[in-house]
Amino acid sequence: MNQPVHDSVATHETKFILNNITAKVIIQWLQSRNKPDPEFPAGIISSIYYDTWDWHFLREKVNSDYLKTKVRIRWYADIDSEKPEDKSFLEVKYKVGSRRKKIRIKTDYSGSWLSSVSLDGQSLLKIPHLLRSHGVVINGHLYPAFQITYKRLRFIEPITGVRLCLDYDIGAPRVNRQMLPRTHPFWLQNAVFELKGKINELPEVLYQLTALGCWKQSFSKYSACYQKIMQVAF
Repeated sequence: MNQPVHDSVATHETKFILNNITAKVIIQWLQSRNKPDPEFPAGIISSIYYDTWDWHFLREKVNSDYLKTKVRIRWYADIDSEKPEDKSFLEVKYKVGSRRKKIRIKTDYSGSWLSSVSLDGQSLLKIPHLLRSHGVVINGHLYPAFQITYKRLRFIEPITGVRLCLDYDIGAPRVNRQMLPRTHPFWLQNAVFELKGKINELPEVLYQLTALGCWKQSFSKYSACYQKIMQVAF
């Protein structure tokens, strides 16, 4: 098993929200002014999020705790064919204020298997134990809660070198019915534009994005999908 990968330097993530209907306009604008990320320009990202039976990680977000934790297993698919890749990664993401740190462990579970395995069965319960075997301690028993899937485009702003990321068509196709009521697949109304680096404001060359309907706001896909499933507002 591969050793866990730690972010060497904690970085900032600054998020801007937009209506998913306008995502195509934003994509065209970004493509005309920025360079595609040379390594991962586009793809479909799927994650099964884990939480405790009493939703400890979700409550950290809802209560705006200074320290927040997310645990998920993530895999990727081609954005055109939608075919899942073989590899997947178990991730723990810590957020301290606006700074983040992520631990990533490559697993032997294929994207095809993760895409079809039952979330309310026994197969996924052993996956979080990989964390302890790599020296990562998470208190409490973890259960798969639901899957989140979305499309992601990555860019590099050529003047400032800032990394840009647009996540759109965000949805939750599956839930663990032991933790949540049965729900049909759905998609959120919002998409997310994100800056990654040691900045917390839009560079001047990107100001036009606000005129195109982006507004700065904290946003959690995990929290937003939970609210949609449960039909509650925090």
